[in-house]
Amino acid sequence: MFSFSIFITSISFFFTHADADPLKRPLSFQSFTVKEGLSSDMVNAVAIQGDQVWFGTEGGGATLFDRVKKIWKAYTTKGDPPDKVDRGKSIEWQNILSYNHVSVIVPDGERIWFGTYFYGFGGGGISYYHPLKNPSWKKFSTNNGNAKKIVSIAVDGDTVWVGSEKGLSFLDKKADVWKGFYSPEDGLSGNFVNALLVQGETLWIGTNAGMTRFAKGKKIWRKYSTKGGFPETEIKALTSVGEKIWAGSAGGFLFEYEPTSDRWKRLEPTDPLKNGGVYALTVAKNRVWICRDNGVSVYEIATGQWEAITPSDGLISGMVFSVADDRDGIWFGTDKGASRLMLTQ
Repeated sequence: MFSFSIFITSISFFFTHADADPLKRPLSFQSFTVKEGLSSDMVNAVAIQGDQVWFGTEGGGATLFDRVKKIWKAYTTKGDPPDKVDRGKSIEWQNILSYNHVSVIVPDGERIWFGTYFYGFGGGGISYYHPLKNPSWKKFSTNNGNAKKIVSIAVDGDTVWVGSEKGLSFLDKKADVWKGFYSPEDGLSGNFVNALLVQGETLWIGTNAGMTRFAKGKKIWRKYSTKGGFPETEIKALTSVGEKIWAGSAGGFLFEYEPTSDRWKRLEPTDPLKNGGVYALTVAKNRVWICRDNGVSVYEIATGQWEAITPSDGLISGMVFSVADDRDGIWFGTDKGASRLMLTQ
């Protein structure tokens, strides 16, 4: 256990003009499992692209659900139609996903990026799907083995940042080629890049050994340690909350960045789930949604109030890995399927 000294302050209010009442209870959920059409109940990632909902699963590839047409479709390493010659090894199939353990999905206009996590000696990496291209799928190399076990992706104009267990790769999406790679030797706090957040000319990088800020143009690195208000802890998620930045740790702590002082402070939420490890953060419907290993914490930005969502409220599981919002709901990916919280406000 780390010993550190930090400043603990109350959470400030960001969107004073926002209007978000507490969630109307009882909450209303829809649940989705393999019975409904998911290719696996272990849902690592969820992404929304118009009326289409994409799920990144463990072992089942990517599942697409068209809400309008009510159609489910699974995409795996074999592709559709399948290769005429099945070589018997998924890492040799030449179309569709790089691997069937999909860890992250990021929409990018018409294109959508998929990061996969491969446990062996070959395969893994990233690919994208573009319905207007022929072929629709593009699979990439692993950048000399540096972009194989993918855990984070961020689209930044013509650059795609890709975080893996070895460091940070970056790709030119116009040319569809890798442009470089950064490791802890270059300035990263740790080698396992769990979270990425682009904020103008700054790239925030959450790693297994703390937080790093990268000034892209000047190529200046800044590591945040205890002196910067940040302990040496594993960062799992990042998001922008107004002009602030929030970070969530594997140990369950939330941190907020103060730009004026260039320091981080630890937040003390009042929800009962605050000790649950954090997997994902997002801002949607004037709220911050925190996915934990014991449910979902919800922060009302306008009022500063906290709520908790657990299986007792209708959530399919308390182990929540991912979150995404559509026009009238919030989707959660869990270890037992996906849940959609239906919102009418």
